[in-house]
Amino acid sequence: MAPKSVFIVAGLAGLAAVTGVTSAVMQSPSPQPTVTVSESPKAIASASPTPNPQATNFSPPKPQTEPPVAQSPEPAPEKPGEALREVESCKVTMAKVSDPNPPLNVRSTPNTTSDDNVVGQLKNDTFVTIIGEQEGWFRVSTPVKGWISIKNTESGCNGKVERVSFGKGGNSAEISDRIIGTGSHQYRFNLAKGQMLTVRSQKRDLPTILAPNGKVINDPQNGSQVWMGELPATGDYTLEMESNFKGYKYSFSVEVK
Repeated sequence: MAPKSVFIVAGLAGLAAVTGVTSAVMQSPSPQPTVTVSESPKAIASASPTPNPQATNFSPPKPQTEPPVAQSPEPAPEKPGEALREVESCKVTMAKVSDPNPPLNVRSTPNTTSDDNVVGQLKNDTFVTIIGEQEGWFRVSTPVKGWISIKNTESGCNGKVERVSFGKGGNSAEISDRIIGTGSHQYRFNLAKGQMLTVRSQKRDLPTILAPNGKVINDPQNGSQVWMGELPATGDYTLEMESNFKGYKYSFSVEVK
């Protein structure tokens, strides 16, 4: 019987020893959970806490939006009554020399790579006859044949035809331009029989007024600055300014009622 008692005592002592170790482990602070490489992705995901918007200041990320696209500005509305002008044809046949460093070189070819192609020189205010144009150059025939730089000249339409129409609710137009050298500028208006036409000159003489049949209905050389008359027919009326020599600036107004 003595050996069995010893076995019981020894068993109780072992149990006490085990119980003491377990107690010590429970009393020590719990280590932070760690993730090892042996854990599966599902285990890692379940170990991560889910944020609670009500318990924390967590804000879900805002969705990304595309930057605003700049809108092209809308075209400015047409001013009520503003006349519409459209150039139907323009021919440049003369120009006047205007070089900031005169005299202007006339060259045999349209380039400035060297001075070997200079065939003449022109003083400022010299009128030249133009027979061609190429990439910033005029080809001239008088007073010297060759090429001159366009940027060193004053030029414009020597022969011009322009269509003018009154804007919505309008009945008048202001016309201003310049003829350089000889030339003719024509302004065409589609008008109705019985309308009263008034033309006033602000600079130079009145334009010549031609009816749809080509007949002149005014006298632009009488020195008057105003012409008024009832139109005899419906159709295109042409107001023409002409120059026979050096040209000029002009300005006049047209009104119909």
